[in-house]
Amino acid sequence: MTVEIRDTGPWTELCLDRPPRNVLDVPMLTALRDALDELAASGAPLLLLRARGRHFSTGYDIADIPAEIFDPDPGVRAAHPFEQVMARLVGYPSPIVAAVGGDAYGGAVELLACADLRVGVENVRVGLPPVRLGLIYSHTGLRRLLRAFGPALAREMLLTGEAVEAARALTAGFFCRVVPGAGLDAAADALMTSLSRGGPQALRGTRRVLNLLEENESLPASALAEIAALRHAARQSQEFAAAQAAFLERRPSPFGLSPSDPGY
Repeated sequence: MTVEIRDTGPWTELCLDRPPRNVLDVPMLTALRDALDELAASGAPLLLLRARGRHFSTGYDIADIPAEIFDPDPGVRAAHPFEQVMARLVGYPSPIVAAVGGDAYGGAVELLACADLRVGVENVRVGLPPVRLGLIYSHTGLRRLLRAFGPALAREMLLTGEAVEAARALTAGFFCRVVPGAGLDAAADALMTSLSRGGPQALRGTRRVLNLLEENESLPASALAEIAALRHAARQSQEFAAAQAAFLERRPSPFGLSPSDPGY
């Protein structure tokens, strides 16, 4: 099983279920996309995202980082399952809460940023390592990360590639609550119970307005073209090829990192 849908009554749980890493490869992303479509078509209940295993998700498999999401053509990028999942999460009618019981990296952090509220355990780490692989994150993802972490911490994470502890993410506003590991289920249930006391139409309307306000910042076509060209060039570069090969072969990074360094 890749994802599990569980109806609890007041809300529905959508669980990443391929431990220990819950890698965001095409099968996982396709299953998530299809599950979100199924839930949206069947009444769009309040949604709790969670994951089984030691990690919430380690993001992409570094051996198989998709070239399509770095393509200069926005249509090619939008057709990839990762972008489809992000669009489904943003467009989901009802509020989404994420319960984060394990580390999250890369694209998994953007996935979490698409949720309305995030509860984490106190030993969780979240990291954004693309620069350590010679890659540039998408402008849509960067906007979400800037909003989720605030500009200061988002810049630090994105430019250094270093993961941060839950306490710092809580202070920045990424997590709304951080609890001991044994308290995650109770904290998530309490938050979902509180949400379920709101009027469904009001909850949906409020989420829609908030997302419209956040997602509809515009950039001129020239800026979008420049961003697309930069990302495509990074994905095709020798920097990326060398860093990817070093990681997979467990050799020191060409940028001075050891394979054992966190967030490599």
